[in-house]
Amino acid sequence: MTSQKLSRRNMLKATAASAAAAGMVDGLLDPNSAWAQSDRPLRIRTNRTITSTDPGYMVGGFEMVLQYACLARLAKYINSGDSWDWEPSEFVSSLEQVDPQTISFELKQGIMWYDGTTHEEIGELNAEDVKYSLERMQVSEWKDKAVALDHVEVTGSHSGIIHMNQPFAPIWLTWLCDGTGTIVSKVAVEAAGGKYDGIFNFYCGYYRVSEWVQKQSYTLEPNPNWGGSAPGISDVKFIIIDEEKTAEIAFEAGEVDITGIAIDAIPRLLESPPADAIVKQYSGTQWYWMGMNTDHPNLQDIRVRRAIQHAVDVDTVLEGAWNNVGVRAHGIVPPGLVGYREEGKFMTPDLDAARALIAEAGAEGMTVTLKTINVADRMAAATIIQANLAEIGLNVEVVPLDAGPFWALGLESEGDEWQRLELWIMSYLDSPDPSQMTQWFISDQVGVWNWERWSDPEFDELFAAGLAETDTAKRHDIYVRMQEIMEDTGAYVFLMFPPNGVMYREGLEPVITPNGYIWQVAEFEWNDGSA
Repeated sequence: MTSQKLSRRNMLKATAASAAAAGMVDGLLDPNSAWAQSDRPLRIRTNRTITSTDPGYMVGGFEMVLQYACLARLAKYINSGDSWDWEPSEFVSSLEQVDPQTISFELKQGIMWYDGTTHEEIGELNAEDVKYSLERMQVSEWKDKAVALDHVEVTGSHSGIIHMNQPFAPIWLTWLCDGTGTIVSKVAVEAAGGKYDGIFNFYCGYYRVSEWVQKQSYTLEPNPNWGGSAPGISDVKFIIIDEEKTAEIAFEAGEVDITGIAIDAIPRLLESPPADAIVKQYSGTQWYWMGMNTDHPNLQDIRVRRAIQHAVDVDTVLEGAWNNVGVRAHGIVPPGLVGYREEGKFMTPDLDAARALIAEAGAEGMTVTLKTINVADRMAAATIIQANLAEIGLNVEVVPLDAGPFWALGLESEGDEWQRLELWIMSYLDSPDPSQMTQWFISDQVGVWNWERWSDPEFDELFAAGLAETDTAKRHDIYVRMQEIMEDTGAYVFLMFPPNGVMYREGLEPVITPNGYIWQVAEFEWNDGSA
């Protein structure tokens, strides 16, 4: 027989199921209830500074953790670390997919927006906020999340209908539950000029930002005007630590309570976790590759790019940089998803073929730069690739960068650095559908997130077809073909699909999505009697 820990979450579930009167449950959810909040602080390690939390213009990552904590949404991921599904959020009284192209919603009344500085009321959360938030995604940097959206019809002050231009089965998990499905204050964003940088200066949800120290930390406190379920922890601080190895040391020193861990550290920490620590491994939806700028003079000749594909010893990179943790990639769709590709055209290095291509292109002795975020595993991967390319007559200068400057490299909106970009080690992560992995490489993304800067009409047509296709076998073939096109451009050396490791204190009960990336902080609890 096993006993179930008595936690706030389990207490609420059990009581809600058995209580005859709603008032009993309401009492348990009261912010003043002993079960409502813990006074024990929570210190979360985050991996980089925040440049923008605007759903349409963010990088993605911990920005979504903040959005979940402080802003509104129609739907959320269910509380499961094992399976993907969605449920209505606390901001709606009803949410229903009427047919494959229509979703109706009704917001709860009385939820107010507040100014993040003065804490004065901005106005009530309403259907115009939903219309504004979803339709602005159509012209944002994440516009492919909204590619199936036709328009949002406002049918009342708090109700509306989302009309799509075609069936789009993954809309829930890839958009409405995602950070890009966040509902913002129309009044506040328009007052900021239509978009904003940094942390949002408005809130309506569980928490509000109480402090933001640039490049160091940001802190949340409960929104005193929130009328829904009280967040489980009242004092939440995010501490910025770029390097996973440093974060591991900070955890052991008691400076943080939860952190992501380095890929190559997962086996070691699973086998022998620090005292007072729980280590979990999640099946990630992240992928690594080395990209090449097809517009750069040194790389415009496909023979040079093809030679690089032949020369990089991916198996050695995985062993040296990631201790063979993770799955070798032959594309960008992770294992377990429709479209996963089990093999590619460059399974083993062919140095003779690579040298012949370099000679044909007259590129012997050419020097290229390889840029990467300055963390241990990526630097190790870059060093191995540097040695691989030296064997075919290419000189590689490895350039380490902090995360902030790195993420601006290929963005035309950030200046002309993209013109000097040659090679780079990159990692994206996304929602669990192949449409999300492929969306970054369509023609419209050149100069935004398609840093390789190629375009292909067939790829664009297949992307559109994949969104509407509901037959699983046909979708699989579509996404495999799209990855073949990517490989044929010569602009990619696919590296690996990593698992995601998270380490946290005993007594902490986190709510984390199955890929380990979205942390629903408002539902975290300390189950240690510290309430």
